[in-house]
Amino acid sequence: MKTAAVIGARSMLGSTLVKRLQEQGIATVTIGRSEADDIAFDLMDAAVSVPASISVPASISADVVFHCAATFAGDSDDGFRQNFAANAESAFAVAGLVRDLKANALIYAGSASSDRTLDPGNFTSYGLSKGIAEQVFDWALQRRKTRFCSLRFSQLFDAEGRCCDHQAWFGRIIAYASRGEDIRMPRSDGVRNFLHVRDAADLMIRAAESEVADVLDIAHPESLTIEEIADLAFEVFGQGGRSIIVPEKTPFRPIHFPSGAAAFAQLDLHPAICMRDGIAMIRDAGTAHAFGPMDLT
Repeated sequence: MKTAAVIGARSMLGSTLVKRLQEQGIATVTIGRSEADDIAFDLMDAAVSVPASISVPASISADVVFHCAATFAGDSDDGFRQNFAANAESAFAVAGLVRDLKANALIYAGSASSDRTLDPGNFTSYGLSKGIAEQVFDWALQRRKTRFCSLRFSQLFDAEGRCCDHQAWFGRIIAYASRGEDIRMPRSDGVRNFLHVRDAADLMIRAAESEVADVLDIAHPESLTIEEIADLAFEVFGQGGRSIIVPEKTPFRPIHFPSGAAAFAQLDLHPAICMRDGIAMIRDAGTAHAFGPMDLT
């Protein structure tokens, strides 16, 4: 792999992936909504459902395309329409981009939410739309003999606080622990599974370098309750404070994360960053101020 194209290159995962690729001497082509991107592409543009509407300069090509862009709308009627348009319908245009870039593989940042057994009774339109996209890619790319691999990631976190948009309780824990203030929180009826965004990027790169063509479950070997994450955060920051379980608050419901062992064996790569190390990275980077909010309903 000499050149890689990254869709959603300015997202939390996409920007980390671009950095990791460049550290390995791999040239990158950025694809997204910014005027600074090499190719203009907006998942929410109605025209993206027509592959021919995306302009790819003849001078630009890539060995591999990484797809890191997505919309995380809710489950209202409007949220469903937004998720379907951005995550599922746009897959046809993405397949066209892969063709026009003459790439031999598409590596997709999928979601564990696409597994209906993950959170019984709470199958989201986000998970549905991401799963439909996988089916579109598998169908469209196999017709062109282009390899497709989806990595269904669990919850992602970073050291800059960008994860707080989707992981509000994690952000709140970091905010309180870094300030040494007590946090009042519900009890946990099950664990959560967090993967550092750098590990996610490295796994995508390994998938590109391998011959794997599959949908892979990617969950960190370490699953923790929210209370355990909070205890780790207070310990790592060492500023005082503690977590206080409030019985009247609705508990964190159980979520059944699949094992990532088979995927790590296929890719011959395991996550390098545990939760303790990830929190220490936030502390050492001095970025805890970017985490929050301080209060959640």
